Amino acid sequence: MSGCARLGYYKIGKAERASPDEAHAVVFPNSLESGVHLDGPSMAALEVARNEFMPPGTKATAHDEKLAVCLSRRDVYDATVLKENDNLYFVSFLPRLSRCGIELETPLMDAGVTYAIDGRGRILSEL
Repeated sequence: MSGCARLGYYKIGKAERASPDEAHAVVFPNSLESGVHLDGPSMAALEVARNEFMPPGTKATAHDEKLAVCLSRRDVYDATVLKENDNLYFVSFLPRLSRCGIELETPLMDAGVTYAIDGRGRILSEL
């Protein structure tokens, strides 16, 4: 972890853009109705939890280098957001190691986390 990350300062870079040819080939759907919908407070809770669990630039540590690299990838984790009420959200992150081509004989302990977050964006507790 870099020195600035330890202090809680992160500079989020702009997203990489595809080439114009790739962008031109995209066909948007007529509706996003069947997609996953997160209201503003749910999205804020997800963002708070994500940055607490895995701040940008964080590198995981593990006895196996391939596993450490895998666990450092943000796209390896699935997230679940449960809106209990307008002032309480539960956000869970679980890794899917198969996305890195890793199959373990024994499950990883403590590889994921669940946060309880209030409507003001404060972490109340974690499990």
